Amino acid sequence: MNDNTAIGAATTTNVGHAILARMRAAGIEYFLANAGTDFPPIIEAIAQSGDDDGPQALVIPHENVAVSMAHGYAMVKGKPLAVMLHVNVGTSNAICALTNAYRTNVPLLLMAGRTPWSEHGGLSSGTRSRHIHWAQEMFDQAGMLRELVKWDYELRSPAEVDNVIDRALTISQSDIPGPVYMSIPREVLAAPAVPSSAPRRSAPTGLAHPDPNQIAQAAEILMAAENPLIITADVGKSVAAAGHLADLAERHAIPVITHVPRYLCMGNDHAMHLDYEPSPHLADADAVLVLDCDVPWIPATDPVHPDATVIHLAPDPLFSRYPIRSFPAVLSIAADAEAALPLLDQAMAGVDAGAVSARRGRVAAARGKVRDKWQGVRDKARTAQPIHPAWLAQCVGELLDDRAILVNEMGVVPQHAGINHPGRYYGPSPAGGLGWGLGAALGAKLAAPDDLIIAAIGDGSYFFGNPMAAHYCARAYDLPVLFIIVNNHGWGAVRRATKAMYPDGKALTGNDIPLSRIDPAPDYEMIIESCGGYGERVTDPDALPDALARAVKMVREERRQVLLNVVVSEVV
Repeated sequence: MNDNTAIGAATTTNVGHAILARMRAAGIEYFLANAGTDFPPIIEAIAQSGDDDGPQALVIPHENVAVSMAHGYAMVKGKPLAVMLHVNVGTSNAICALTNAYRTNVPLLLMAGRTPWSEHGGLSSGTRSRHIHWAQEMFDQAGMLRELVKWDYELRSPAEVDNVIDRALTISQSDIPGPVYMSIPREVLAAPAVPSSAPRRSAPTGLAHPDPNQIAQAAEILMAAENPLIITADVGKSVAAAGHLADLAERHAIPVITHVPRYLCMGNDHAMHLDYEPSPHLADADAVLVLDCDVPWIPATDPVHPDATVIHLAPDPLFSRYPIRSFPAVLSIAADAEAALPLLDQAMAGVDAGAVSARRGRVAAARGKVRDKWQGVRDKARTAQPIHPAWLAQCVGELLDDRAILVNEMGVVPQHAGINHPGRYYGPSPAGGLGWGLGAALGAKLAAPDDLIIAAIGDGSYFFGNPMAAHYCARAYDLPVLFIIVNNHGWGAVRRATKAMYPDGKALTGNDIPLSRIDPAPDYEMIIESCGGYGERVTDPDALPDALARAVKMVREERRQVLLNVVVSEVV
């Protein structure tokens, strides 16, 4: 029997079978794959066993979408998915999305084949059989992403599948969660192996509790302060922690800034939710609790009270994987907010009731001024032509309830959307890798199939999101999502950054700032139609509410993906 006949007649189980079985035993529900020449053992394993011995396998036509889907699933479900890509080229295509997942502390198992190392073995052993196998080999394939994962390893022995998969998943979910990476040479994938369904050998670590002495010091500082302030971005990753923050802030009348939030940390309607911008409130704050926030303010532009006492509380309050970060801190408390906030609340039980009452009045007045400013913007936005982003945000906000999830990438402005339900809002990674929102919305739909998923995506971000791959997945896997393209004909962040640096510069004297314009803009609504969805262009502010209502009806009742191309002004 020659090698080709041996491959075609394969009936024994290989490492591909063992990997799929181990992932199933570990509770992995979906296996997102973008295949290449390293995948034949995995493909044979799936063909022999279907989904009975492994997680459900989904073909994802672009690596960026696959990793973003795993990101979206994990942020909603709280547990990882498995993604497998094609050797170094597939890995490199996923690095942008992986950067987002790493900086947002999202657990996922990222795997990739490794080019066969042998040149003269039999084909059934996985040896090199294509011309690309020479050019695709690297001295250190994982080196290209080692800064963006918690752990990486090359599977070298069929006998170690259970150990390695278990360790990878445990590390991804422990301490500060994050992605892990495993490469697998084709010779190893093709080797015989016996699948196992034994329970995982190791369990992830639990919540990190704070040092009691540091909690006592933090309570003393906050209780003595006349105008304490809390700034957060990520505490809403845990719905329980968001609830603890709401209770603490209300009980002690401490205003909260949610600065560039990646999760809903506190509802707009909460009496202590002051603002989304730290300036100018920082100038009056004599004590600041920085809670799960990597960048609480911009040192170059945001004035801080000269005598402010600053406390940082996060699993890694130093953000030690950031090369430079120099915010002041008299206390750095390494703990999970879900565990720490109730303890801090208890430690502040002796605060002076009169001081709390007086502060509550000051917060209400300051909050009223902020809300009046927001309302003034919305009042002018209602009839503006083109559609004003604030009017779009307000209309989208009216769709949000406890059965809807908003995935927001450069889409709607949170203060105008009325977001009030923890666990129902997700924003982009602080790394700013564009293209996250499309895949993340699909992953959220995988995790919450009965919920309405609304993805508000800037037009510039839509390009990066590999829209054909994303809309294909929505159709192929019955993942109806309402996609709203916020079309301002360019990259608004680039324009804003240019204006901030060069307010009197030459770039502002013309009609368009160079390198920031997407014009002529595509007919985005037509792209989704090629994948069986419904698309509509909206330019009239009066037509927007009805267009959104129609779109929601299609998504919910017809289970059809919908894209609204909403043309908006550049004003934010």
